[in-house]
Amino acid sequence: MDNVDEQATVRRVKAFFKDDYRRLKSLADAPTLQSVSYDRPKVTASRNNYVEDLAIKRTDAQNKLALVNYAISCLGELERIVLESKTIKGLINWQVEELTGYGSTRVYELQKSACLNFAKTLAMISDIDLIIK
Repeated sequence: MDNVDEQATVRRVKAFFKDDYRRLKSLADAPTLQSVSYDRPKVTASRNNYVEDLAIKRTDAQNKLALVNYAISCLGELERIVLESKTIKGLINWQVEELTGYGSTRVYELQKSACLNFAKTLAMISDIDLIIK
């Protein structure tokens, strides 16, 4: 990737999985919302439909989560395993080393490569741009 601050991009990808991914997953996995009932008169004069807004946010989160999962699936097998193990499952280094059969240096290289390739793919297929130049 041209003119990319690799270290900053890797940090941003890790932060995305620590915060944004978990939030998207929670919202996307939320129980189905109740439908609006028109049987009773309005209690408030608000024009906003709270249930509709929540349904839209939930659907948006599901769509973004699908794009994130697709970007992960586009990674090579080892990159995918390392990215999922370290950033999503929160495994520690020795666990990832045992899982992959590689030492700490190679796992670090795979994680860096996975983060950069994930950010590049996600930026191409969505409006989520984690790349720092």
